[in-house]
Order: sequence, then C-alpha cells, then structure tokens
Amino acid sequence: MKFSLYLNDYQTEKLFSTLRWLFLIIATLIFYIPPFTENITTNKAIFPYLLVSGAIYMLVTQIALIRVRGDKRSLPFILKAGIVFDFFALIWLMFLSEGIHSPLYPISILFVMHATIYWRTKGALISLTVFSIAYVVMGLVTVDMTEFQHYFTLTSNLFFLWIIGLFGALIMLRERAQYVQKEAYHHLAHKDYLSGLFNHRSFQERFRRKLEDNESFILFLGDIDDFKKVNDEYGHLTGDEIIRKAGEIFDLHAEAYNGQAFRYGGEEFVFLLPYMDELTIRRFLNELYAQLKRLEPIPISMSFGQSQSTETLEPEKLIALADQRLYEAKGTGKGKICLAHDKVFIPDLSVTHKQKEAFL
Repeated sequence: MKFSLYLNDYQTEKLFSTLRWLFLIIATLIFYIPPFTENITTNKAIFPYLLVSGAIYMLVTQIALIRVRGDKRSLPFILKAGIVFDFFALIWLMFLSEGIHSPLYPISILFVMHATIYWRTKGALISLTVFSIAYVVMGLVTVDMTEFQHYFTLTSNLFFLWIIGLFGALIMLRERAQYVQKEAYHHLAHKDYLSGLFNHRSFQERFRRKLEDNESFILFLGDIDDFKKVNDEYGHLTGDEIIRKAGEIFDLHAEAYNGQAFRYGGEEFVFLLPYMDELTIRRFLNELYAQLKRLEPIPISMSFGQSQSTETLEPEKLIALADQRLYEAKGTGKGKICLAHDKVFIPDLSVTHKQKEAFL
C-alpha cells in the first residue's frame, strides 16, 4: 500500500477523528494516572462529563463518516462540526487542567490547522482570534494576571501560537493547492470527460495490474447497438447525453458489485468485476439491461462479450476473447451477451425493482 501525505477531505477528517481518540486517552492519563495526576492540578469532578460527551460525539462522528463517504452534501457539515467540537473540547480540557498553564495547550496548533484545511486563510485567522480570546478569558478567570509567571506564559504562548499558526497555515494552504492541482491532473489523465467513467488508459493500467497480482476477475466488453443511427436520427447532442447517462448507470451498477466501469472508446464500454458464479452474472446483466431500457431521453440496446482471468493471463488474448464474443453476440441480434463458455445469453427485461432488491 502506497503511503502518501496528500489526503482528500474525507481522509483528512478520518485522521483527525483518530487523533481525537488519542488525545482523549492522553487527557485520561493526565487526570487519573500517576505520576501525571500527582503533578498536574486537575478538576476531576467535571472531567467525566467531558469524557463521556466527547466519547459519544467521536463515536457518532466516526459512524457518520463511514455512512457519508462520497456524500458531497453531508460531508462538509461533519467536517465543520468537527472544528467547532475541537475548539470547545480543547478549551474545556485546558480549563480543567491548570488553565493557561495546561500541558494540553500544544493541541491548539492542530485546532488552527484543522480550521485552515476547510476555511483556508479565513479559517486560520478566525481560529487564531477565537482561541486567543478564549485563552485570555481563561487567564483572567483562573489566575492573577498581574503576576509575572502568568502574563508571561499567556503572552509568550499566544505569540508563538500566532507565529507557528500563520506559518503552518501557509504551508497547509500550499499543500492543499498542490493536492487540488494533482487531483485535476489525475482527473484529466484518467477520466473520460463525457461519460464520467475511467478512460481507456485507466482501464489498461488496472486491468494489467489485476493480472500481475493474479486476481480472479471477469471482463465484459460491450458497445451500444446502432449508435450511429442514434446520432443520425436524434443528433450528436442526444448521443452525448446518452453516453453521459449510460456512464452514470454503469458507474453505480459496477460499484454495487464491487467492480469498475470504463469507457473503452466511442460507444464501447468495459466492466471489470470480481469473479462471480453464473447466477450472479446473469443477475448483474438482467439488472443492467433493465436500467438501460429505462434510459432517458431514449432507451438503448447493448451487446457484450465476456472473458475471465481463468482463461488466460495474457492481457491481449483476454481482451481479444471478449471482443470476439462481442461480435458473436452481435451476430445473433441486438441486446445479447456471449458468455465465457460461448453461450449466448438473452437478458430478462421483466426484472422489477422489487426483484432486484430481493437479489441484493
């Protein structure tokens, strides 16, 4: 598994979610375990409330993160709610453990970095300002600020927090900009602009990697029947719309079977699926054809040829087998599939949505 420090928002929030558990353990050590508890003044009467509420929040957050992966509407809310939680939890912990002299103060820099990731420069400045105000209020409430040791600690900590926070924010923003640029280049190199699927280059890379890793898989190579007539009769804009919507169907349907869909070129598409028994293959095809029958603005028919990794480990031969069977399927009529054992399969388009749910 390749290690990388370039993380998307979802991966970054998973990292922060893990770090919260680590800091919860550290806080518990400080409050209850010698020699920490013997040398650090803490408020043990209130800490259990923070401990329980924090554990509940973090557990709920981790469950939510698992459920909303890829959900562009819900994920931002969880990300920003995490920043607010971090602020209140940190201030509360510091207040209960020697205030402005709390050994947990260094965590404040992570709070600033967290806000910077999602709110950029505005997040860095707001988080630094809000924390500074809360830190000053904490000092005024908990200690005599006329004493040198207290106002020196407060001013020096804030000074270094602002210096480190701003420089850290600068580095963080540069890293995020590079990540966005990297993702844009990767998208251009590996995604088909029209269908939204992975492109031919990406297919070849993943296909050959599976063979090198000796994975068992199934390959379906297919194309849209009479697609030239669609362009001639309805226009190229309608043809493009069909490619786009078919791509959406292929992507979701492949994912439902732990596979991947690719645009091979023109009106040709490829599925890479984990090895399945024939019953599951037929179910996959029946469900796919039922969705294509309901495609807007016009339904389409497709033909497919199947090959599988158990037949050969040579990539060119495996594709050639699927291509040969595709044309055998077309030779028998539209909307058919030639399976790996050279048997032609005709999809059952009467499969209903309820029947599909029963299969799953």
